[in-house]
Amino acid sequence: MTSKVISGGRNGTVPEKFQVKDVHIAKERTLKYNSKGGAKEIRDLSLLSPPYDVTMLRSIPDISDILNQCIEAYVTNVVGFGMGIRYKVDDLDETEEMKTEWNQLESIVAELSFERPAKEVIEEVIRHVEECGNGYFEVIRNLKGEVVGIDSIKPEFISVTKLNRVQSKDGQEIKVRYFCFQDATMDSTIENGTWYKTYGDPTPLNKNGSVSSEGNGTATEVMHLKIGDFQEPYGVPRWIGPLIKILGNRKADELNYRYFTQGRHIPLAILLENAQLTEASEASLQNYANGIGSEGESQHKFLVIEAEKMGPTDDMLFDENKDKPAIKLEKLSDILQQDALFLEYDKNVIDAVLGAFRLPPIYVARSSDYTRATAETAKELTEEQVFQPQRESYSWRINSLFREYDFKYVEVFFKSSNIVNMEDIKAILDPAIQANAVAPNDLRDIVSKVLAKPLEPFDGEQYNYPNGSVQADQGMIPNALSTNADFENAQLEPGETNQLGQTVQQVSLNGAQITSLVNIVQAVASGKLPRSSALEMITAAFPFDEEKAKQILGDSNFVIADESIQKAYGQNSTSDLAATVRRLIKEVRSRDD
Repeated sequence: MTSKVISGGRNGTVPEKFQVKDVHIAKERTLKYNSKGGAKEIRDLSLLSPPYDVTMLRSIPDISDILNQCIEAYVTNVVGFGMGIRYKVDDLDETEEMKTEWNQLESIVAELSFERPAKEVIEEVIRHVEECGNGYFEVIRNLKGEVVGIDSIKPEFISVTKLNRVQSKDGQEIKVRYFCFQDATMDSTIENGTWYKTYGDPTPLNKNGSVSSEGNGTATEVMHLKIGDFQEPYGVPRWIGPLIKILGNRKADELNYRYFTQGRHIPLAILLENAQLTEASEASLQNYANGIGSEGESQHKFLVIEAEKMGPTDDMLFDENKDKPAIKLEKLSDILQQDALFLEYDKNVIDAVLGAFRLPPIYVARSSDYTRATAETAKELTEEQVFQPQRESYSWRINSLFREYDFKYVEVFFKSSNIVNMEDIKAILDPAIQANAVAPNDLRDIVSKVLAKPLEPFDGEQYNYPNGSVQADQGMIPNALSTNADFENAQLEPGETNQLGQTVQQVSLNGAQITSLVNIVQAVASGKLPRSSALEMITAAFPFDEEKAKQILGDSNFVIADESIQKAYGQNSTSDLAATVRRLIKEVRSRDD
C-alpha cells in the first residue's frame, strides 16, 4: 500500500504593504532664506516615508466586522455629545467681562466651519486618528492673525518632513515639522503639492513651498494629531497589534464564502463493496438531489464509491463472505461544517481588537449577558479610564487655537454622557438629608444631571444652608444648627478645657438632631455610608470639629469606650448626646457578637 499528500497553492506570506517599514527620506529638500532681520534661516523640507501604508490602513476598517464599530464608539463617546463652553472657575460671581468672553467664544465656536458644524470636523479628524493613527486640522486665520476656522485633511495624502527647531514670535525655541499634501486627482496643476506648516510656526512659507518676501506667507497651519510617540513623524493606529488577526479573519470569511459558492457540499457517502448501483437506483438518487433547492450546482452532491474484488477467483473459494455485496452510508456534513466555520477564530479576533481599544463588548453590541449593574459599572469604568482622558486631550488642543484671544475666564470642553448611579447617590443623600446636612442648592447640580437639563441655584441666602439652620426673620446663621432654646439644658459649658486639652465648644442639639446623628452612625455601621462622608456630614451639620466627629464614630470597628465619650463631652454622663451614642455603640456590639 502506498500513500501520498496532494496539496495546492503557494506558501502564504504577509503582503509587503501590511508589513512595517523603516522611516526613511523619500525626497530631500532644503529651504534657505533671509529673515526680516537679515539672519540666514534654513528649513529642512525633506519628506519622510510612513512606517505603514496609510491608504492601506484606512481601508482595513472596511473589510473588518469589528474595527468600524470600535472606531465609531470612540468618535461618538469622545465628541458625539457635543461641544460646550464653561467658566474655568465655577464659584466666581459673573461679571460683565466674563459675559463678554462667553459670548465671544460662543460666536467663534459657532463659526469655526461654514460648511458643517465644527463638531463634525472634529469627529472626522478623530476618525482619521483611529483609522490610521494620524489626523490633521487645517487652521485658518483672519487678517488679524486670529483663528477663525478649522477643516480636516485626508491623512493618506500628507507627507511629513524632518524635525526643525525654530524661534517662535516670543523668542522661544519650538520644534516644528512641515507637511506636503499631494493628491493627483485634486492638485494636478501643482507640481510640488500644497505645503502647510505646524500651528504656531512663524516661518513665512507659501503654499508652493517657497518663502514669502512679505507677510507670513500663504501656507496655512496644521495641527497634527497622532497616536504613539509624539517625537515620531507619524503615528500608528492603536489596533496595529491585532492587524494580522484582522486580515486572517477576513481570509477566513472569504474562504467560507467560496466554500458555500464553489465548494462541494457532500453530506453523504454511499460505499458499495462487491456491488454496483443499478441504473434505477442511481436515477432515484439523482432525482432526489435535484429536488433539493440550492443556490448553485456545487451544493448537495452524493459521493458514490464502488469497490470490486481484485485477484484470482481461486483465492476466495474457501471464503464465502468475500463475494457478498455490502452497502455503507457515511455522514460527511458534520466534518465539513466544523472545518469551515472558524467560529473560535472570529471570537478571538474580536476579543483582541476590543482589548486594543480598551472597550467592553457592550459598546459594540457584542454581549447579551450584561445586567443593569454590570452595564453601569462597565460604562463608568470606560468613561473614567478611556473616554474622559481623550476628551481632555482634545479639549486642550482646541483651546490652544484661541491663544490670540487671551481668554481669562472661559474655555471649550467636550460634553460627556449622563452616567448617574442612583443607588450610590441615594445611599449618600439619604443619611445626609436625615441629618439635615444638605442645603437645597447643594442638590441642584445632582438633579440637573439626572434630568439632563440645566438648573440654576435658588435665589436667597437661606437656600445655601440646611433647612432650619437660618433664622427666617433675621437671616442670620446661629453658632449651632439648632435655634430652639428649649434644648439648651443639654449643652456643655463653653470655654472649658477637657482632658484632651481641647476647648469645649458650645453644643446645643435638639432631639431631631440627636436622632439624625444616630442615623449617620448607624449608616456607617451597616456599611451604607462611607466613614469619610460621615465625618464631613458631622463636621458640616453639627458644632463638632473633626476630632470629635472621629470620637463619635470610633475606630474602624466601631469600638468606643465610655471614657472616650466622657473625655470629649465632659463628665456629664447623663447628657442626651453621650447617652444616645453609648446606647448605639452597645447595640452595634451586641449585633457583632
